[in-house]
Amino acid sequence: MKGGASIHVKVDKDYVPLQRMDNDYLMDRKAQREGLLYSGIEGIGMQDASLQESMGTIQDRTKENLVSTDNGIIMARQRLIKAARALAENPDFELPGLKPEHQKIRSVAVLLKRDVHYKEGAKEHFKSAPGKPHSSV
Repeated sequence: MKGGASIHVKVDKDYVPLQRMDNDYLMDRKAQREGLLYSGIEGIGMQDASLQESMGTIQDRTKENLVSTDNGIIMARQRLIKAARALAENPDFELPGLKPEHQKIRSVAVLLKRDVHYKEGAKEHFKSAPGKPHSSV
């Protein structure tokens, strides 16, 4: 990650990603076989992009069988549907998450004592502020 192979992507002089769908994300099967790159694609960001971009057409989600571990997906879809309906009813509806103050949250990695609930114990770590270092184990 320190070398820039995590969320960042290498680009050409026109800012086009060097790893992209039309070149199979420069997948390295040899590195994959040797266990150097699990997916064969360098960089976490590009691994994610390759999965997202290669998913294909929109699927009929009515045939899904979501379970309790998919709760985040269920909640996100409910929020999106609620916002879309509110916007359809009122074109002046303020969409959630667009204000900068709504975006001042980030993921954290912290160790908490067993008796401390994560929402309380990590509360201050979730807040983003200029110059504040990331919280990590």
